[in-house]
Amino acid sequence: MRNTDANLKLIERNVVSEMQSDKTLQSFFTDEPKTLYDFFLIQKKLVELKASLPFFSSVYLYDAAAGKVLTDSDVFTLDSFGDRSFIEAFNRGPVPYGWTKPRAYGQSQLDRNKQPVVSLVKLYPFASEKRGAVVVNVYVSSLFHFIRELNENESGSVGIMDENMHPFFSSAQPDEAGPIAVRSEYTGWNYYADSVLSGNFSVVSLLSDIWAAVIFVIILATVAWFTLITHIHYKPIQMMADKIKNYTARKSGELGIKSLPNELAFIDTAIDQLLQSSMDYENLHKQDRLLRQRTLFMELLSGLRVMTQEEWEKQMEAWEMPYRYERLGIVMIEIDEYGAFAAQYKPGDQYLLKFLIETAYGEMAQKRGVHVWHSWTEPHRLSIVHHLGEEEASSGDTLPRLAEEFRAWINDNLDITVSAGISEEFRSIEAIASFHRQAAKHLSYKAVFGVNVVIDSQIAETKLPGGTYRYFEPLTEMIRFYKLNNGQWQDKLRDIFGELKRVLLTRNDLARLTNDLIRELETAMRMLPAGIQRLWTAEYRHQFEQAARHAETVEELQDRLHAVMNKLARDMERERINRDSHAVADRIKAYIDLHYADPDLSLIQVSDHYKLSPRVVSHLFKEATGEKFMDYVLKVRFGHARRLLLETDEPIQSIAEQVGYLHVISFHRAFKKMFGVPPGEYRNMHRSREG
Repeated sequence: MRNTDANLKLIERNVVSEMQSDKTLQSFFTDEPKTLYDFFLIQKKLVELKASLPFFSSVYLYDAAAGKVLTDSDVFTLDSFGDRSFIEAFNRGPVPYGWTKPRAYGQSQLDRNKQPVVSLVKLYPFASEKRGAVVVNVYVSSLFHFIRELNENESGSVGIMDENMHPFFSSAQPDEAGPIAVRSEYTGWNYYADSVLSGNFSVVSLLSDIWAAVIFVIILATVAWFTLITHIHYKPIQMMADKIKNYTARKSGELGIKSLPNELAFIDTAIDQLLQSSMDYENLHKQDRLLRQRTLFMELLSGLRVMTQEEWEKQMEAWEMPYRYERLGIVMIEIDEYGAFAAQYKPGDQYLLKFLIETAYGEMAQKRGVHVWHSWTEPHRLSIVHHLGEEEASSGDTLPRLAEEFRAWINDNLDITVSAGISEEFRSIEAIASFHRQAAKHLSYKAVFGVNVVIDSQIAETKLPGGTYRYFEPLTEMIRFYKLNNGQWQDKLRDIFGELKRVLLTRNDLARLTNDLIRELETAMRMLPAGIQRLWTAEYRHQFEQAARHAETVEELQDRLHAVMNKLARDMERERINRDSHAVADRIKAYIDLHYADPDLSLIQVSDHYKLSPRVVSHLFKEATGEKFMDYVLKVRFGHARRLLLETDEPIQSIAEQVGYLHVISFHRAFKKMFGVPPGEYRNMHRSREG
């Protein structure tokens, strides 16, 4: 509970601090008009803010005056935003104090897979003047993953209930007979452990190392005392046994028990239970120490706690762990393509593979005489701290060689690959958080170096300084060619990614670039026909978003975007052809309706008129109307002929000429074929019915 509260407080402190000091974030709430580049700069700050938060989360800004919401990936109007109801709730009523209970969250109103989150709302600039708000959503799954990482008790689990005692994930209540529970004064949430072991553990975890040692000494002294008394002073033992006998006899009589227990057996059982309790306390004490070690390591790496060298040495001595070093160094290991890894392996298999990863690395380091300790700071990232002696520190290549050896071993022996980011070596435990961030930064550059790589400062310097803002103009030019169905867009896309491969970029940079591409495409689609707009909204926008989420490297992103854009271009061209076909067919129909009385009306005449081949005219007309060209001509001609037969007394010859027939015999034959009777008989038959 304390660890979770510390992380949530860190989130609240960071968000408030950034909103009070960062002019770029504050500019979102001003009345000044903003360009696409302005929104890009604000979104970049949001991404940096989100990256500094300890849990997997999302952050968005709400401008009350403009009715707009800005996430790290897009700009929404309030009406189209998926979290609209939550915003309207704190607009109408009081703002939620602190962290909310779990609720469903998604950016799009069409999103069916909304995730449970807990939210923190901070008004800007303050409660009495609501220009807007910043909303932080921490995914509940991230909270529970964090708790599971801290929970060593495999026979039970730790759960959370809100202030109304409703569980976060289900409606089932914890068993009241077994669990222990603790309430957070900060969030109001209730944490509980649902096993007997967790109850014992919670009690023992409150004992300090000194108390555990004192208890153990008392137990040993008691056993020794009983042994001494048994061998040297038998009579007092006999007297004690007699007293036990009298006492048990009296109590048995009171309780109506006829048979008496064996007193010596009773003593023997008591001693056995005392020894077993001692062993249980020792085991639980070890588990408590492992938990506190893991918590300390995570706090040091994340910067939640800073220790002086003296404090570090004192704590390591208490835990009987090595602490001496000439220099420190950090290697951060990341499982490549973690989404595919999580989908391929069951949770139990994932745990075993992760255990194998940390164990294998520890053995390789031990062979080199390097002491290491580690912590899974994220589900897919293992941070390993190395204690380097004078020899290793002077060589300067211990960490790269060890990381490369480990990467090759994983590649040869497992069906997964890993990448590694290496920090520079440093001298003091007080600087560990900043160098941990450096290792993470180096690891993030695998976006340009590819997966299954080891990256340190020297390798990172082989690329130019990063930044995606320089690609706005080429991106806009590429979209202009794309909108016009000009094949040059593929060359422009190739040029852009060719430049991207030359600079230092992170996965977040790739996501921002893709989001810029999506926004430019969105703008271009609004100027195209409705059919293409529907195609974009229904089928393709989410495919670009998936490319941004899942692509880990520049090459992978290029392949994904090229495939999706090619498919969209083909569908857009098909839509244009269909639209043009309908337009040509409509003009041909109008021409037939106007010239049906012309005896020379034919497919060749219409083709010559529109400068098209007869085959193309015939195909377009059939494709658009579902009718053959001559069938439609006959339908129009005999529609007029039928009306003249029924509404006038004009001769058959005259009617035939008026609908494009020079010879009445041809008219008779064609009319009978369509209606089953000659024109004269048709007139008499229908007039007699009317009479």
